[in-house]
Amino acid sequence: MGIAMLSLAMVSAPLSSYADTVYTVSPGDTLWGISQSHNTTVERIQALNNLNSSLIFPGQPLLIDNSTGSNQTIPVVAQVSRGSSRADTILDYAKSFTGVPYRSGGTTPKGFDCSGYVQYVFGHFGVKLPRTAGEQYHSGRKINVNDAKPGDIVAFRSGGAISHTGIYLGGSNFISSTSSKGVMVASIYGPYWGDRFLGFSRIIP
Repeated sequence: MGIAMLSLAMVSAPLSSYADTVYTVSPGDTLWGISQSHNTTVERIQALNNLNSSLIFPGQPLLIDNSTGSNQTIPVVAQVSRGSSRADTILDYAKSFTGVPYRSGGTTPKGFDCSGYVQYVFGHFGVKLPRTAGEQYHSGRKINVNDAKPGDIVAFRSGGAISHTGIYLGGSNFISSTSSKGVMVASIYGPYWGDRFLGFSRIIP
């Protein structure tokens, strides 16, 4: 049974020497928000609690070690392999930043713009992408809508120019850093994005 599924009483006593705090997840919490309030990192929380994704639920106890400081990170434990498992790992990492605020020119978890976010997520797995939305879209192989897969880059245009990129999650949804709500999931065919949708580009083989 994973640490995250144990009761609060079970995890607090034997593991207190390894973590400063046991935090109980509240409704609306995200891993990023919790990491910021405790001066730690998403990766650190995931490693301490044996979490393989960014999914958390209200009432869940999480071990928090805030002794490392917010500038230190823990490498991803699982090896990133080829195929769908690689895409799944990247998507889990991308979703762990849900709620990170938008920042013009931002390229770190303190604040992302759209292309800074895409570049940061893929860069964590050794996939180097250009800095701008247009360059990112054109750096991959163009994919037909019917052949799009999770992990593909999705691009949008405004006034004839590519103005936004995100990461396709599947089911017509994508995740990106928006100027209105920061990193969030939205529908490609929603009332705003649907009118601006351009296409897909494949970065992951």
